Amino acid sequence: MNLEYAVDRLYEAGWQPWQTTELETLPDGRAFPTVAVIQGEFSRVGLKLVIEHNPKFNCYRATWSPIGKARTGDKGGDGHGTVVGACQREAAVYALAQVLAAQSVPTA
Repeated sequence: MNLEYAVDRLYEAGWQPWQTTELETLPDGRAFPTVAVIQGEFSRVGLKLVIEHNPKFNCYRATWSPIGKARTGDKGGDGHGTVVGACQREAAVYALAQVLAAQSVPTA
């Protein structure tokens, strides 16, 4: 995966650049939110986002869970999730895309 792919997923999940003033841009001009804004978005919906560098695999792991609840490892569902990226920005953007996509899925 790369940052461009993560931004593609973010736009597919319905995110639009007008939703924030703190933006970064890809070389092709597409905008995406900063890591700080993404952290704020997670907090706003009651989730804690933790981004950790894994030097052994030279990647970043973004894990989220409901605020006040312990992380459950790689288990998804119930507001928990994990993604991996090559850099902190990529992991954060892809994590936000996953959360937005999950919020737009109708539940039965």
